Formats: sequence, structure tokens, C-alpha cells
Amino acid sequence: MTSRPPGRGHTGTTNAFLDDEEQYGSVYEHSVVSRLFGYLGPFKVRAVWALLGTLVFMGSSVALPRMVGHAFDTYISIEDWDGLVIYCLIFFAVAIVGAVGNRIQMLEMARIGQGLILILRTELFRHLQTLSMSFWDRSQIGRIMSRVTNDVNQIQEVMTQGLVGTISQLFILVAMVFMMFRMDLILALGAMSPIPILLLVVAVWQGRAREAFVWVRVAIAAVNGTLNENLSGARTVQSHRRESVNMRNFDEVNRDHLNSNIAAARLSGIMMPVVEIQSALSLAIIIVLGGLRVNSGEMSMGELVAFFLYAQRIFEPLRMIIMQYTELQRAMAGGVRIFELMDTKSDVVDEPEAPAISITKGQIDFDQVALEYLPGVRILDDINVSIRPGETVALVGSTGAGKTSFVNLIARMYDVTTGTLSIDGQDLRQVQQRTIAQGMGVVLQDPFLFSTSVKENILFGRPGATDEEVVHAAKTVGAHTFIMSLPHGYETVLEERGENLSVGQRQLVSFARAVLADPMILILDEATANVDTLAEAEIQRALRVLLRGRTSVVIAHRLSTIREADRIFVLDHGALVEQGSHSELMLLDGIYARLYLMTYKSQEDSLIA
Repeated sequence: MTSRPPGRGHTGTTNAFLDDEEQYGSVYEHSVVSRLFGYLGPFKVRAVWALLGTLVFMGSSVALPRMVGHAFDTYISIEDWDGLVIYCLIFFAVAIVGAVGNRIQMLEMARIGQGLILILRTELFRHLQTLSMSFWDRSQIGRIMSRVTNDVNQIQEVMTQGLVGTISQLFILVAMVFMMFRMDLILALGAMSPIPILLLVVAVWQGRAREAFVWVRVAIAAVNGTLNENLSGARTVQSHRRESVNMRNFDEVNRDHLNSNIAAARLSGIMMPVVEIQSALSLAIIIVLGGLRVNSGEMSMGELVAFFLYAQRIFEPLRMIIMQYTELQRAMAGGVRIFELMDTKSDVVDEPEAPAISITKGQIDFDQVALEYLPGVRILDDINVSIRPGETVALVGSTGAGKTSFVNLIARMYDVTTGTLSIDGQDLRQVQQRTIAQGMGVVLQDPFLFSTSVKENILFGRPGATDEEVVHAAKTVGAHTFIMSLPHGYETVLEERGENLSVGQRQLVSFARAVLADPMILILDEATANVDTLAEAEIQRALRVLLRGRTSVVIAHRLSTIREADRIFVLDHGALVEQGSHSELMLLDGIYARLYLMTYKSQEDSLIA
């Protein structure tokens, strides 16, 4: 088997996942197991029932071989067939009790495992929603999704299937070995003599198997990554007629996946024959050695039969434990990654007993504010400015000037590094973060719509609003007409990210959402950049109503939006270098004037034309 993980040479997708996918934990990680047991509080009663079921099943498994031996010595040897029939009924009853115990154990452990995973996934989702934007800036969404889905599913499989069976079979294995040594020490040592050879084979096999299963995980990561990349970039692929080239690349990673699975299956198929051979060798030793001991009178025939059955049963748990070894490794590695994610702290944290903020005026004050995403690298530096209640401010500047960072601070997506940012005289670091959003509306350049109805997307701004208020908000921004033209009006279910609407229509829905929320402070992040002129004219009319009486900060690339602002803030390399009205800044003949001549003058000429 080649040990080369596929995809390293021909696709960058694999490398994005390689480090995570190659992580295999120990069979037992105390930190993971102890954390998982911490979630078992609500399932104590079920755990007791599962333990009782395990003990009953184990007792039945241990008793049945002994009962078979007793039947040989007590009934069959003297041909007491009536007594044997009654004894067989008792034997059957014990087997049924064991089966019931096994059923209880499996059912309760499945319920415990599924319930634990429900709590774990819910807590993980809740924690992810509390993490600040700085976390998402440095994290790949694909890897986070892998933690929430793949790693949790791996733990789920082990908790509901592998772990249950492994623990149960381990108990049975110990009980069987104990009974064998109790019955006959010499015969037990003879029966166990092939076990060291089996353990040596397993040790060698596990190293090769780990390599093979890592290869499988890397290969499927390459397949998924390549598939996702090509589906997401379907427009680019078709526009450049790259279908045949991409098909060859996909065929290569797909064949790597096929080869890795065949190699893993080949290795998986080795152990079962090895275990069977070892089992046959052990049983052969028992037959020869046990036959001699029966012949010498040191052991009865019934005891030999019981011993034989015990020996036969010990290899079944061994098979399961060996095959679950790698699954336990993967689950422990997944558990480590999950709890590392859950232990990640947000950079924006409320102070203990922080009060709620009530935004009633909309006064925004920057006092010597600086912002660093990385230590020593300032994105904003020494910002000193006040935005008055009801004032509309437009932010302009070249790419990377700090416009988005400026508005992100106002929404407390980040905390200031130095200085103070306050709203209505309240330092944002000293108030509850969630209450800031209640008095603030944000409309992004690329509005995010959920795969639900148009009405529910608008209600996202204020979930308790009435249908009449939703319609009024839509009419305010001019969205009502196109919404009513949809197949089911406001109840029309949108596709992913609202792809069954045009860019302008999606923006109008997001504006309706902001209108419905009725915020005192409104942030527009290039909100009209992607709409056509007709849609922009409709939005501009709605904005005049929306902005009235509200403090508004607008990142704008449209000349019409900038000219209607009360003040214009010009940012350059993180510094506020100019501020004033359009005419005042043109007279300065500085950065804004140059930006206007390079960017906005063409818009003005096109409008005149």
C-alpha cells in the first residue's frame, strides 16, 4: 500500500484540511472523557438502567456456557431426558433474560448518546454565536463546519454504537477469562498462549491501519473541497470553458479516494482472518490438552464443553475491540478539537453586571480611539470626532482606509484598543453588547437573506411585528410591489441567500428589515453599491424617510448618497484626515477632491448625460 496521502501535489483544497484530518488521538483522552461525562447529569437514571442491563447481559453470557457443561454432566451423561427438557427451559429463560438486558443496555445507551450529542451540538452552536468578529476573521468556515458536523458525528457514532459495544464486550471478555482461569489454570494458560502473538500482530496492524484511515480522510477532504470549489465557481468555470480540465482534476482526486478506500478495506480485511486463525489455534490447544485432562480424570466432559464455549466467546469481544480501536482514536481527536473550540474566548466580552444601554438620542463620540486587529498593527489611529443626534455622516476613502472598521466599532463588533467610544454618553465597553443591537440597524452591501419566507426575512428586524407593520415597512422602501408579484407574495420562500431575487430586490428586503426595526442609529455599509440606477432612485427616496430623525453613518460609493450627507468623513490609512460638506471639502483641494475627480466625477457626468 502506498502511504502517500492523495492530493498534496495537485490541489490546494486538501492542504486546507490536512492538519486537522491527520490528527488521530489516543484511544483514551482523559480530558475529553471527563468533559463528556460532565454532560451526563440529565441521564443518571438512564445510565443506571444501562448499567443494570449490562450486568444482566454479562451474567447471562457467563452463565450459559456453565449451564451447558452442567447439562452434559448432570443429565446427558445419565440419559435423564425429562430433567434435560426442564433444564433446557431454564436455559432458554436465562438466554431471554440476557437478551432483554442487552436490549435495555443498547436502547438506554443510544438514548444517552443521542441526548448527549444534542446538548453538545446545541452548546457548541450557542457558543459560536457569542464569538466576536475577530474570531471569524481568522477562521475558515469550512473547518468550523467540520467541527460542528464531522467531529460531533464521530463522537455520536462512538457514544451510541462503538463505545456501548466495546464496554459491554470488554466486561464479557474479563468475565470469560476469569471463569476460564477459575475452572482450570493449566488449560486457561494453554488457551491464552496464542494471545501474545495476536497482540503483536495487532500492534503492527494498528500503525498501518492508522496511516490508511488518515489517507481516507485526507482523500475525502480533497474530493469535498474540489467539488465545493467547482460548484461555487460554476459561473467562472463555464465562462472560461474549464469543464474538461476541472473534470480531469476531479477524476484524479476521486481516484485517489477510491484507492485509499480499497487500501483501507484491504487492511481491515487482514485482522479478521488473523483473529480466526488465532481462535482456531486456541481451540485446538483446548481440544488436545482438555482431552488429555478429561482422559486422566482431572476434568469432566461437561467442564471441557463449558471451557470450550468460554474460549470461543472471548475472541468475539477481541474482534469488536480491535475494529473499534481506530474509531475511538478518531472520536478522541474530534473531542479534543470540539472542546478546544468551545474553550475559545470572545475578544468582546461584557463586564460583570454590565447594564443595558438605551439609545434614545444617537450621539456617537470617538475620543482618541485606536483599533488593532493584530498587536502593533493599527487599523484606526487617534480618531477624535463626534456625530450629533440625527446627523447623517458619509465615510469615504480608498480601499483599506478603515471605513468598515469605523462602523464595526460603532456596532461593537470589536472593542477599541485604546481610547473611548460612547453612544449617548455611555462607554460601549461597559454596557451589554446585545442591547446595542436593539437600538441600531445595519444594512450591508451584500445583504444576507435566509432560506425562509420574505415576511420572515423582514421580521428578522423585529420578530414581534404585525403583518400590517411588515407591509408598511416594505411600502416605505418601495419593496411591496415586487413582493406582491412573487408567486406567494410575502409568504414566498426564498432560495439560499435569496438567489431567486435580484441584487436590488434583496437590498430592498434588507432595507425593509431595517425600517421595521426602527433603530435610532443606522449603519449603511455601501448599501446602494450593487443596485442599478432605477433601484437606487427608489432606495434613495426610501432613505430620505428612513434617515429622518436618526443618526446615520453611511459607507458610500454613490455620489448621490455622499452629497445628501450632513458631513463627510475622509479616512486615509486609518486616520480621519478631512471632514466637512461636499463643497467645503472640494475647496480644500485635498484627498476628497482627488477621490471625487477620480471616482465620483464620472458618476456625475453619466447622470448628466
